[in-house]
Amino acid sequence: MAEEGDRDAFVELVERYLPRIRRLLAALFNGSVEDMADAEQEILVGLWTGLGRFRFASSFRTYLYRSCRNKAIDQLRREGRHRRRIEAVRREAATAALADPRDGLDREERRIVMRRALGSLPPEERMLVVMKDVEEMSVEEISAAMSLPAGTVKSRLHRVRARLARCLGEGACA
Repeated sequence: MAEEGDRDAFVELVERYLPRIRRLLAALFNGSVEDMADAEQEILVGLWTGLGRFRFASSFRTYLYRSCRNKAIDQLRREGRHRRRIEAVRREAATAALADPRDGLDREERRIVMRRALGSLPPEERMLVVMKDVEEMSVEEISAAMSLPAGTVKSRLHRVRARLARCLGEGACA
């Protein structure tokens, strides 16, 4: 078993959850490949070394997201560069060409606008939206992963979604 140091089981576990980890990191680091890779490495090392302490008091998914959240937020704080990254992504999004010529212009424009809107949110709020709307986690799972009461998760999600809707409707995210 992975929690007992079985490398094959750990590889299987990582293969299962790595896409989810990467989506979460992409949202937190606004697609910065270098920062995402650094955080991913820290998360996987932390997971390998800390898996033996997992006591099944919560679901593994909750444990994983809490670990990802903590490592990513630590990295954002340590580096102190998240504001510069957000501005760089905004500038890049404003001048970006189509990533894939097969994508329609409308689809790419919506993607840029959504990235810009998500990028305007603080990391904790981006994480809430990604966990709920991308990863389709329940309020209870998010509550456990972020160490917040369920009511707080619900109210924050409501406020963040309202802010995103205004931002997207006005076309000017700050």
